[in-house]
Amino acid sequence: MGLANRSLPLALYTDDQQNGRGQQGNDWNSDVGKNSTITIAFPLMSSQNMDVVQWNKALSVSILAPIQKQVKEPLFLKWPNDIVTESKKIGGLLMEITQIGDQKFLLLGIGINVNQLDWQNQPKATSLAKIQGDAFDRDEVMDAVVFSLDDIWKNRKDLQAEYRKSLWKMGEQVILEIQSEVRRAASEASSLIGVGDRTNSATDRIFSVGEQVQGLLMDVDQLGRIVIEYGEGEFLAFHHGQVRLQF
Repeated sequence: MGLANRSLPLALYTDDQQNGRGQQGNDWNSDVGKNSTITIAFPLMSSQNMDVVQWNKALSVSILAPIQKQVKEPLFLKWPNDIVTESKKIGGLLMEITQIGDQKFLLLGIGINVNQLDWQNQPKATSLAKIQGDAFDRDEVMDAVVFSLDDIWKNRKDLQAEYRKSLWKMGEQVILEIQSEVRRAASEASSLIGVGDRTNSATDRIFSVGEQVQGLLMDVDQLGRIVIEYGEGEFLAFHHGQVRLQF
């Protein structure tokens, strides 16, 4: 990729993405020439303090903001990394850290449905064109996102408050489906942004695969866990991979 000894971010895009990868290894398919598919490599300096969760939130907001300007319908960030309307998915991002030689890079993969109108076996998919009823200039959409990301990267803005405001179903009832067995000890405490330190109930809990847990979506905490109010005064936090937020 020509990244060795590189000090500036590098954006790579394609008109024909094949074998695109989404969350948990899921496929991300895109019609040729219809959507925006980008990978941006941000070089990490050895002296740079990298809070992955904080950067995930900031980068998510900086992608959502320019896309929201393209359409009138409200858009949201669905945990962990989807861009959605109230009931449809319009895009997503995938973030990971890699190393080439002595240089580390934050790789940010972005997929945005721009002009595609049909999807096989994906009833929840939508696009900017489908929302607005008109085709979009993909280059303009891509440029707006890239410049927004570049601004965030250069200025190191803390956008956690904006991220919280953008969360899909924030403060509303949601259903989490357990993906792997989770044990919650009675003594475990979750430090919740804007909520304070709360402990779980007086007895240990074991959540089994396939079980559904319902509660109020309260936040995504400093560890990147989704936080729900499970009962009155009882808060639960789960990592991505432990649960799936039903859409």
